Amino acid sequence: MTAVITESIPAAGERKCSMDEVFAGPFIELIGLAPRNPLVRGLILAQTGKMPEPEHETFEQIKEWVETTCEKKVRPPAIAQGRVGDGIVIPVEFSETEYGRASYSVPRSGTDEFALDAEELLALVQAAVDSAEDLEEVIEKIAGLIDEDAWNRCDPNLEDYGDYDYDQHESDDSGNSEIGFSRDQIRDRLVAFLRERHPQLLEELA
Repeated sequence: MTAVITESIPAAGERKCSMDEVFAGPFIELIGLAPRNPLVRGLILAQTGKMPEPEHETFEQIKEWVETTCEKKVRPPAIAQGRVGDGIVIPVEFSETEYGRASYSVPRSGTDEFALDAEELLALVQAAVDSAEDLEEVIEKIAGLIDEDAWNRCDPNLEDYGDYDYDQHESDDSGNSEIGFSRDQIRDRLVAFLRERHPQLLEELA
């Protein structure tokens, strides 16, 4: 008797994967921003070998289509995709100059991600809505929070770069501490978060 091997076919509507197992976080955000854009849909085709149907016009419809028809891929951890839990993360670049007891200085730099969980993020947004503030003012508040607290809340694992400058420094600590981040990334990730989870708040910030 010849054994017949059959492949298990998911039932209609059955989930085969989650969206972040198919696409990287930044591309998911792009789909959320422009789900009907021909270029975005062409990139979906390029990555999955399939094109969403014309009736898949919204982010939620495309998400449903992806999770029921596409195969999952190995993706980086969620924190590297701009999300942590139900909130967002913003990449931050750190730099400083270390002064050593051997009378030297050397510049150091590193990167980490500044995480805002959903509760903290929604508190900022709700406060802005209550004060009749707009999206740009929320972005500035988040930027101010990063400026103020990034060194305390992140662990950038700074690495030396450049030459050691030997001199008569009287300090054995660090100086010239700086951080850098993108307000555009704050805007994109905040908008994607609100569009997916709290679209009414996004409308109130417009």
